[in-house]
Amino acid sequence: MTDQLYNKPIPKLDDPDMAPFWAAAREGRLTAQRCTSCAALRFPGLPICPTCLERGSEWIDVSTEGSIWSYVVYHRAFHPGFAGELPYVVAIVENADGVRYTGRVVGRREDVAVGAKVRAVFADETPEFTLVKWELA
Repeated sequence: MTDQLYNKPIPKLDDPDMAPFWAAAREGRLTAQRCTSCAALRFPGLPICPTCLERGSEWIDVSTEGSIWSYVVYHRAFHPGFAGELPYVVAIVENADGVRYTGRVVGRREDVAVGAKVRAVFADETPEFTLVKWELA
């Protein structure tokens, strides 16, 4: 798939706070930031820890297993690129390490429920960009 055919928003892959996450996703790894002072995990990446307000952090691999914490079924496209995929599910997933991620759910919409088990899957959307989605387990 080329960038010309991909008509959805693409994140800023060079954003200093999130670039390590996107690079790891490209390699098929799910990551989160860990504070080097208090060890709290966080996502998305931030320059300052919201728990202890210190600056140091590192990106670590985390579990790709989790469960749906909340979800919504979109029946309206808020960007033209999604119009052909309606309706679709977006969920907040809490992984086994307690980190929450937001992403598309892959699988039968009828099977999506709060508490449903999911696992991360890595979708190469363009040659440069991989999106983390969640597959029903």
